[in-house]
Amino acid sequence: MICKRCNTEISEDSKYCKECGVFLKKDIEEHISKALLYRKRGGPAGLGNALNELDEALKIEPENAEANYYMGKLMYDDAFFKESLGYYKKALEDAPEWTEVHFALGVSYYRLCRIDDAIAAFKQAAVLNPEYIDAYYFSGICSYHKGNLDMAIDQFEKVIRMAPQYGIAYYHLGRAYNKKKFTDKAISVLEKLVEINPQDSDAFFHLGFSYWKKGADDRAIWALQKATDLNPEDETAKELMKQLMR
Repeated sequence: MICKRCNTEISEDSKYCKECGVFLKKDIEEHISKALLYRKRGGPAGLGNALNELDEALKIEPENAEANYYMGKLMYDDAFFKESLGYYKKALEDAPEWTEVHFALGVSYYRLCRIDDAIAAFKQAAVLNPEYIDAYYFSGICSYHKGNLDMAIDQFEKVIRMAPQYGIAYYHLGRAYNKKKFTDKAISVLEKLVEINPQDSDAFFHLGFSYWKKGADDRAIWALQKATDLNPEDETAKELMKQLMR
């Protein structure tokens, strides 16, 4: 076995390099494996034990990308979004082309409303892996929040081309089309959405709204009735339907 830090040849059963003192990767991997197992078990004890194992891994090798990534995920899962950023960035120092870390970094930025930083991270994830569908989806969400509807539409359209059953992308694409006053396009994607998920009351509401904008009142009433059947608490759908039926 060769020490990755100083390239000294060392025996397979060594726990650390006698030349430079670095602990060996097999010890780190054991701590990471234990951490993932504890986290899978869940609960406060599982979280605490997982943190302890990753702490031990990072004491051995503070720059280890895998340990930093999983520590970042633990921070994120417990809503410590700002803290997760530091671990993800540290992971990228050691593994700059690790797509999942760029994506995770983007999600943390998104939770902190740092939208421009989130978009940059999602774009980098997509550059590294052009098939990374979630990167396009979240980039679309962020672009929509910024009011960049053209970019949002571009990203959501990519998602549904790559994954035609990605229902939530149709929902947001339909809303973006409506904001751009592309009513026919909005109707087309929302019709596809209610075909994919006929139990989605919000999809029927936005479909009814789109029909109403087009002047197709009968179709609008039908869609709004479906929305209220699925969600009897939807007062907005009820009111719009009453207006159309007068």
